[in-house]
Amino acid sequence: MTESKSTIIVDQYRDAATAKAGVNSYAGLRIHALPGLHDFLAGVITQHVARGSHLLDLAAGSGAMSKRLMDLGYVAHASDYVTENFRPADIPFTRANLNEDFSHLFTDGPFQAIVASEIIEHLENPRHFLRECHKALFEGGHIILSTPNIQNSASIASFIRSGTFLWFSDLDYSVQGHITPLTSWQIGHCLKEAGFSIVWTGSFGSRPSKISGSPRLKLLAKLIDAVSGTPIGLKGEIYVCIARKRSIVTQGES
Repeated sequence: MTESKSTIIVDQYRDAATAKAGVNSYAGLRIHALPGLHDFLAGVITQHVARGSHLLDLAAGSGAMSKRLMDLGYVAHASDYVTENFRPADIPFTRANLNEDFSHLFTDGPFQAIVASEIIEHLENPRHFLRECHKALFEGGHIILSTPNIQNSASIASFIRSGTFLWFSDLDYSVQGHITPLTSWQIGHCLKEAGFSIVWTGSFGSRPSKISGSPRLKLLAKLIDAVSGTPIGLKGEIYVCIARKRSIVTQGES
C-alpha cells in the first residue's frame, strides 16, 4: 500500500530562484505577493509588535519580508519548503513542510510573533498549521496572517460566473498552489480553536487586478458591493488579520 503524500505545488517558486527580482522586490529580493502587500503588512506589524521582537517568517520565499523586518529593527528567523529561493545570508533559515508538524524545528523559539503571509491557502489543513504556530509562540505572542479575500465583491462575482473564486481557478491551483480558499468566518473559527483571539482585521488592495479587463465582472462586482454588508475595510483583494495567543486555552479550544 502506497503512503499518500501532502499536496505541495512549488515548481513556480523553485523556478523563481534563478529569475531576476524585477520591479516587485525589496533590497533586490523578489516578492511573491501583490505589489505593496509587504509594505502594508510591515505597517500593521509595527503597530502591534514591538521592535526588537523575535519574529518567525513562514513561507519566506526569497527572504524579502524577512529582510524588511530586520531593517525595521526586528530579529528575524525565516522558513520555507523551497530552500534555493532564500537569499539573505545574515538571517537564520530552517526548511519546513508546513503541512506536517514543524514547531519543534525552530530551536531558537519560541517567538514573539509569526508572519504567515500568503501561505495558508497553500496548505491542506489550516487548523493543524495554526496549532503548530500556537506552539511556536510565547504566550501573548501574535500571528500576522494574510490570504486571498474570497469574500470581496470581485471574488464573489467570479464565483457566480465560473464557480471559482479569484486566485482559486484551476490554473491558480496547478501553478500557484492555491488549494484551500478560506472565508474570514472559517479563519476566525480556526484561530479560536487553535488558541488565538483576533485583535485586528483588515484588507489590502481596493481594485482586484484579476477582473480589470472584464467590464461585465466589474459591473457585477459593483452590484454586489451595493447590496453587500461587508465592512469597507474588508473589501480588499487580500484579507489580513492579527491574532494573539491566549494565555489560557479552555477545554475544547486547543
